[in-house]
Amino acid sequence: MTMEKLANAIDGDDLLRNTLIFRGKLPGSPARFSESFKSLSSSIQSALKKQGIHALYAHQAEALQRIESGKNVVVVTPTASGKSLTYILPVLREIERDPDSSALLLFPLKALEQDQAAKLRLWQEYLHDNPLFTLGIFDGDTPSKERQRIKKLPPNFLISNPDMLHQGMLAYHQSWEKFFKRLKYIVIDELHAYRGVFGSHILQVFRRLRRLLHYYGAHPQFICLSATVANPEEFARDLTGAEIEVISDSGAPIPERDFWMMNAPEMSMTNAVTRSLIHALDYGLKTIVFTKSRVATEIIYRSLTDSRPDLARRVSSYRAGFLPEERRDIEQNLSSGKLDGVISTSALELGIDIGGLDLCILAGYPGSMMSLWQRAGRVGRRGAPSGVMLITGTDQLDQFFARNVDELLNRPLERALVNQQNDHILRQHLPAAAAEMPLMFGDPYIDVQRYQSAIAALEQERALLPSASGKQWFPGKPRPHAQVDLRNVGGTFDIVDVSRKNETVIGTVSGNSAFRECHDGAIYLHRGEAYQVESLDLRRKIASVKPYRGNVYTMIRTQKETEILDVRQTRTVKSFVARLGLLKVTEHFVAYERRRVYTQELLSVEPLELPPQSFQTVGCWIELPSTLQGKLGELEFHHMGSIHAMEHATISLTPLLALCDRNDLGGISFTKHPQLPNGAVFFYDGYPGGVGIAECMYYSFEDLLARTLKLIETCPCEEGCPSCIQSPKCGSGNRPLDKNGARFTLSYLTGDPESEPLPQEIVAADNLPRKSLDEPYEPFEIPSDKRVLVFDLETQLSAEEVGGWREARQMRVAVAVVWDSIENKFSSYEEAEIEALFEHLKRADVICGFNIRKFDFEVLRGYTFENLHALPILDLLEVVTENRGGRLKLDTIARATLGVGKSADGLQSLEWFKSGQIGLVREYCQKDVEVTRDVLKFALKHGYVLFEDKSGASVKLPMKLTPEMLAPMPESSK
Repeated sequence: MTMEKLANAIDGDDLLRNTLIFRGKLPGSPARFSESFKSLSSSIQSALKKQGIHALYAHQAEALQRIESGKNVVVVTPTASGKSLTYILPVLREIERDPDSSALLLFPLKALEQDQAAKLRLWQEYLHDNPLFTLGIFDGDTPSKERQRIKKLPPNFLISNPDMLHQGMLAYHQSWEKFFKRLKYIVIDELHAYRGVFGSHILQVFRRLRRLLHYYGAHPQFICLSATVANPEEFARDLTGAEIEVISDSGAPIPERDFWMMNAPEMSMTNAVTRSLIHALDYGLKTIVFTKSRVATEIIYRSLTDSRPDLARRVSSYRAGFLPEERRDIEQNLSSGKLDGVISTSALELGIDIGGLDLCILAGYPGSMMSLWQRAGRVGRRGAPSGVMLITGTDQLDQFFARNVDELLNRPLERALVNQQNDHILRQHLPAAAAEMPLMFGDPYIDVQRYQSAIAALEQERALLPSASGKQWFPGKPRPHAQVDLRNVGGTFDIVDVSRKNETVIGTVSGNSAFRECHDGAIYLHRGEAYQVESLDLRRKIASVKPYRGNVYTMIRTQKETEILDVRQTRTVKSFVARLGLLKVTEHFVAYERRRVYTQELLSVEPLELPPQSFQTVGCWIELPSTLQGKLGELEFHHMGSIHAMEHATISLTPLLALCDRNDLGGISFTKHPQLPNGAVFFYDGYPGGVGIAECMYYSFEDLLARTLKLIETCPCEEGCPSCIQSPKCGSGNRPLDKNGARFTLSYLTGDPESEPLPQEIVAADNLPRKSLDEPYEPFEIPSDKRVLVFDLETQLSAEEVGGWREARQMRVAVAVVWDSIENKFSSYEEAEIEALFEHLKRADVICGFNIRKFDFEVLRGYTFENLHALPILDLLEVVTENRGGRLKLDTIARATLGVGKSADGLQSLEWFKSGQIGLVREYCQKDVEVTRDVLKFALKHGYVLFEDKSGASVKLPMKLTPEMLAPMPESSK
């Protein structure tokens, strides 16, 4: 009856009355059970009965049987179908057989971790220790002592997330040996969340995990749980690298739900959603509103609280960028009933337990059928009457479905995509894999032969270092895992309220979004409150904000350019040539718009100065026939406006092909591209390396362009609107656009090809001369006409005795030794001979040593007021650190490179000095100089030195010195 009352309220609302375009029912289905309940042990049966479960659904029983037979499975059933039991029951069975066995449970969100931990704690109560199982959580909030306990005594159920698996487990796998050896199951919840660029990272993490498990002799089964997607077997196999069997025939009951569509292009969607939400709350319906963006979430929440201030305590916004404690508070208040409604982005689309919901309002088509049904599945869990309301706005996809309701209701699910070939992501993970175990030929998980180009590029960047034999590779820089951000492109920026006495972090934003949402002057909305960005610090990754009073929001304006780096595929489509390839995209952030919140009225355009952002990605493009421009001119259509409008409309319908958001894709139109004979329209993945969307477009141009033409032809506007050719993310402010020209262009391209030859030429960037990634090193020796001095000294006092290394000038010289390349001999100097040492050093073309700039010369500063750093210095430790990304000891390099190390150490030298054995000090110091000289000579001859890593392997460290480095300009001349 409540849904009927809501329908009457909407009919009685003058603004909403005429927006309802469809009202129907989403059919339900009864439960289907299995007899396999009896196959469970009596203690597990008893625990199930205490939870009100007296039989297993058909899909739960099928999963139990297949897992028992050793299969990897992916369970693809609707929301609230009891998927948790499909992993809990097999793991409990295994614990009954082997009490030491373990399962790794991975969740994409911490909130999901806590939900599942709560469920497992109830199981511990219901089982009464029969079987006794242990539970642990390993995430960023786990205290240090608890982490150590988990490693020492691995729990049966270990709950974690992909980020901690990458940074906390794989990076320190030796300390997880006991856990890995006992691991029987890997459970991946919300598998569908691991798509796109995030999923492309995660498949590399799973590849590395399987590599280490193979090393430890473990072969666990995968149990994957997912929302419904079109290609579950392919997607799960691509992600995990394992053969997977699909279980998709759900036996869980599905409640009947009302499904309404409301079309509100004539009024603000914000207003339509706000009024519908108010009616729902007034009739006691616990409601969730899903939006398509963070900004939309905040604007709708602000509109609600402005219209009905009394609802501010009953409803909250929820989105990415909130602090963890804020999100948990909102989740708990929803679950407990303190909140009656929430306005959320996709952040609440996953299966977080927020209690029973009665109504789901979709503020626009969410971009995919998977998301639509996933969000719709959040309501009706209690069996009470419930409903789903889709309110379409001016967006092209919204209007496409508003005019084609049957297509929406009967539309199949999309394919979930991950990109196994993303070279940008691969290059981030190879150094991490090398840190876990050296890369080597014959590795079944990381094919070194296949990845030779990526490895060569990483060698050039010093991110990977080859072994002396050239058959293994090691990390070139310390802590490579910390350099991989699985979720955000460009890291994370903190948003800090600087108006408060103690500057407070109020939220976060990804680096990919910071330039668009947190540039200087931007209006940032947070839980209904507006803030203006005072400054964006790119180095510290901080956006400083202050409270703002006013109904204004901001939008970025950009200019883009693209360079074709490589052509991978070419095909003829009707009257045009389509290509797929590698692109370099550069985006310039030139200005931002200030608009009124509710009317979208443009108030001003403000200039902006931000560095351009460039990245390489996969793209496809349409090469326009040479005759098109003339045809458009004859009909008086705007050339650029026509192809620009076609670009917008085509991008808007791309989510019909694959699971993506229009923001995952970019486009650029050219009337004449510098690398092509004519104009072109480019479409590209919006992430470095690509995620597979542009490739999907390339193979679907026929269907996609036909749908785009239909979209434009059926839109009732005259000159173009947000429902057909205007884009909310257009960097040029939707100028120029020509709707009729776009319609003609699409008809021309998709019609029968004319007799003219189609364009085939391309001036690809790969045809241009490029610098080799691995240019041969040209060896040389110390020039005979250059005075190269190799220098070292020993001190009288230790750092501890003088108050630390910063007081080096008080440590006093015991002995200094210099090797002179012109004289080819060693000279030694004691403290009384310091002036003679200075004179010798000043005659040098270059002074070479190991850590001489920060130590030896600091000691000498205790004897002179002259600027010793003005002398020409070649500090080999600085060269090593620059190439390695961290320090190495001279002894470590000498032993691997020369087969001989230092004869003693600094502490022994101090003891000799204090006992009056100055001759031993001199001999030790001269040996250090000799070793340093020979390391220098080896580097000059070979272009590298060697060192042993922790495993004892001999690793090459490039040190490509040049003749100019042996005659550098002193600092005072630079």
